[in-house]
Amino acid sequence: MSEFAARREQLLQAMGEGVALFPSAPVALRNHDVGHPYRQDSDLYYLTGLDEPESLLLLTNQHEEHRVVLFVRPKKREREIWDGPRAGLEGAVADFGADVAFPIEELAEKLPDYLGNVERLHYRLAQNREADAIVFDCLNHLRRGGRRGVNAPETVIDSAMHLHEMRLRKSA
Repeated sequence: MSEFAARREQLLQAMGEGVALFPSAPVALRNHDVGHPYRQDSDLYYLTGLDEPESLLLLTNQHEEHRVVLFVRPKKREREIWDGPRAGLEGAVADFGADVAFPIEELAEKLPDYLGNVERLHYRLAQNREADAIVFDCLNHLRRGGRRGVNAPETVIDSAMHLHEMRLRKSA
């Protein structure tokens, strides 16, 4: 088991039932189309080693097949020439330990499947505006689905609560 997989497993045990979401850091533009060197969100990097923007890690004990889900940018040769190589869906599974990977463009569509009828959502608010908007839209959608037997998470817990406690103890 890799160091990253061990960290994810430790976090899954600490959080119990629920779903945790860790979005990537946004790209910081210097001017129009020139960006600053990219720096990944520390929590996402700590759990995956993935150093790509426009990605999100979903961890859950609620899903039988998919406990580690990565949403990433698909491989696209034209963009990789300018932005550098991408892991893509295959790399997210093979290199970063995801059980399944989806294109980041499908996050809004897939997220209700993972958050429906989950009691707790572990998510750090106000770290990534785009991710916040998608998560809030999903929660509002699920709240409206109560009559159909699908409920939104009752509690939102700062994902840093368990993770930052883990990060205090450095590994060798």
